Amino acid sequence: RQAVVGLLPDTEISADFGESEITGDAGCNQYFAGYSVNGNVIDIGTPARTFRFCPEPTGVMDQETEFLIALESAATYSIEGDQLWMRTAADEIAVIMKRKVVVDLPAPKPTPKTPTGRVVGAQTLNIRSGPSTAFPVIGAARAGDEGEIIGRSADGRWWAVAVPSLPGGVGWVSADFVVATNAENVPVIASPPPPTPRPPTPTPVPIARPTVQPIPPTPSPEISFWADRTQINQGECATLNWSVNNVQAVWVYPVGQPYHRFPRTGQGNERVCPTTTTTYEMRVLLRNGQTVFRQITINVTQPIAPPQPPPAAPPPAANPLAGTRWTVVNFNNGMGAVTGLVEGTTITMDFDAAGSVRGNAGCNTFSASYQAGGNTLSVTPPIATKISCESPAGVMQQEQQFLAALQSAATFQITGSQLQIRSGGDALAIMANRAP
Repeated sequence: RQAVVGLLPDTEISADFGESEITGDAGCNQYFAGYSVNGNVIDIGTPARTFRFCPEPTGVMDQETEFLIALESAATYSIEGDQLWMRTAADEIAVIMKRKVVVDLPAPKPTPKTPTGRVVGAQTLNIRSGPSTAFPVIGAARAGDEGEIIGRSADGRWWAVAVPSLPGGVGWVSADFVVATNAENVPVIASPPPPTPRPPTPTPVPIARPTVQPIPPTPSPEISFWADRTQINQGECATLNWSVNNVQAVWVYPVGQPYHRFPRTGQGNERVCPTTTTTYEMRVLLRNGQTVFRQITINVTQPIAPPQPPPAAPPPAANPLAGTRWTVVNFNNGMGAVTGLVEGTTITMDFDAAGSVRGNAGCNTFSASYQAGGNTLSVTPPIATKISCESPAGVMQQEQQFLAALQSAATFQITGSQLQIRSGGDALAIMANRAP
């Protein structure tokens, strides 16, 4: 549509330009994309975004999609005063933005040894005066904000962060919504005294007041989580279903997995094929900041071998993965896209006959246990070394995405010199070529 439009009321779209990456809030979801400039020419790659579903305000999801399309169409730019004008190759207006200075949770550029934390899984994270929801809110941080971690609570569920702009210079944030780096050895900080309850106020003498139209109550959250079947035989699949309304965010994941890797929209389903009895959990962040959980267990029955008829059944087929070595070509990045490797990196997988898979994830080496039977494949959570690689750009994010893709394995197929590994939802997880 050839029209320049403003934003919906109560929505905000932002863009933060780094050296080679643009990130920001598209009105509902966070997004990021690579970009480059040459003179007044700008080239912006296809933006990737999170998968949060926002029902309100009406039209915010359409607005988000239209903004990302317009952003990607930008071909030239100019800065006029405090405004950024981006135009398409046909010299039509693509996006107009106004420079904005935000003073928020300080994010000093950390040295490799500085303990830092990054806000994830929540649009806005409350900063409190102590390590409990009983303490009052004294500030807030947004998704993507970073800051220095200076300590932890005794139970490890809260981080103490440096906030010079707040009274006392220290705030507390929930560890459930923070990804910590270099924070293994931060000290335990004693909790401040709990807030003293206020004394009850005297009952005032009733005063006749005019009738006020009552404010409609906030819609109650609607949460449903079910499966089409909870009892399956080994090798069969079940479908998880969920429907969630009037909440902030939702995740669906196998119990024991990092939940923030599995964001979902408000309504959806997923086909799962566990090889053993597995419990799946739905985590829901309510609008009032509370978190609730729902669980479904898929019981897997091991097949009972029938009486052995004459002649004796042939021995089971050998494990075709045993003793093979592979070089990864591409993998699922966990955001619904299959991507190639960062230029200058190599990822390998070596499967031995003892049930172990090892290799190089692009920066660190890793190892995990695996089981292969027929065309099914399961891999335990990989254990990797902890080297931090700063180049090439994106290698650490690629490594995390590849290890998550490997752990999602449910089936595999070897065709000639090519190996395809697929997830429980039958999505391509990893494609590799046989290595010499």
